Amino acid sequence: KQWYQRRVRVQESGNRARARAHELLQEREAEITELKERLENKKRPCSRGDGAFNELLSSSDDATRPLIFYKQQHEYLLEEVGRMKGVRETLEQSLREKERNEHVYVSEIAQLGQENRRLARNRSRESANMEYLKNVMVRYLILANGSERRQVLSAILTVLQLTADEMQQVKHKLSPGWLG
Repeated sequence: KQWYQRRVRVQESGNRARARAHELLQEREAEITELKERLENKKRPCSRGDGAFNELLSSSDDATRPLIFYKQQHEYLLEEVGRMKGVRETLEQSLREKERNEHVYVSEIAQLGQENRRLARNRSRESANMEYLKNVMVRYLILANGSERRQVLSAILTVLQLTADEMQQVKHKLSPGWLG
């Protein structure tokens, strides 16, 4: 049961991480698209480069102030787009890593499931063997006839799966002819 719960937690964690990474990628894509649209809608105020920009800064004319603002806004948006691209790359890399880890988790979940089924089968076998051994022991203790007790005793020794040394000790303790 613990293996199953662990498998479910690992699977849920992988699914949540993947979903969050997809959400973040979509958010960043939307931001990048919005910033690109802003840049396309605004025209460059100066086509002569930084010299013209410095010229605009030095003039105090009210007509040039919007141009300065647009130039600053344009540079800020370019920086923001570059930063968003970096964030997007990081998120995509994180997503790829999470997807790689997901394969590891899936195989681990499958292994845990197999182990869980094997343990359940063993537990079932052990309880059946124990019940059989109990019944054989009761019969052994009830029987008075020596030949029937010998047959029951060999069944008990089979169920107990004694080693060769243990079998020797039992044979040594029992009178000759008990085990055949």
